[in-house]
Amino acid sequence: MEIDLSEEVAAYVTSLIGKGKQVVEALNEGTLKFIRLETSKGETMVALEENLILIILK
Repeated sequence: MEIDLSEEVAAYVTSLIGKGKQVVEALNEGTLKFIRLETSKGETMVALEENLILIILK
């Protein structure tokens, strides 16, 4: 993946995590730990830890 594209994707993932956390807080469902996105081309999974964001492209 090119550096420009990876930086853009990182910004989108960071934004997605922020919005996801807001939704979980609004629903009063605890804390966000995992996000899974399924598309027609594959699957992206994002696991959240204290100081780490693990992104799996499948």
